[in-house]
Amino acid sequence: MLASLLVPDDIDRLIDSLADLVRRHRNLTVRLARETGLAASHMAVLATLGRLGEVRLHALADELFVDPSVVSRHISALEQEGCIDRRPDPADARAALIRLSHSGEAALSGVRERRRRHLQSAMADWTQPEVAALATTLQTVAPLLDQATSEVSE
Repeated sequence: MLASLLVPDDIDRLIDSLADLVRRHRNLTVRLARETGLAASHMAVLATLGRLGEVRLHALADELFVDPSVVSRHISALEQEGCIDRRPDPADARAALIRLSHSGEAALSGVRERRRRHLQSAMADWTQPEVAALATTLQTVAPLLDQATSEVSE
């Protein structure tokens, strides 16, 4: 099995690097929250809705790995700010479907543009192939982390 060929020191270095990457991403998100006036948790909700489209609250909570009551509070605040549209779920009148409003799409677009500018500035000496290679590597790593998470849960 390939897993037995992996060197523990390399795995430990990978774990430390991933933790550092997450911490630095969180720091950038906090900076963007200050710049935009949008709470970091609200940015996460908007970004997830931007990726998923219209969903039920429970599906959004599952995707964010938080309790539905937490997402419900964020959705209520974002709805008051005009960033979220909510409508009854035609398949189940007791449930609602939520999605980004036009204002929510604009807010998310603004956050993404600021994030893009920060990263472009930080990666100014990188070539396009280097950036593309990193993006491909990270896209490969994300499902592996999901797999590791599900194995821990079992």
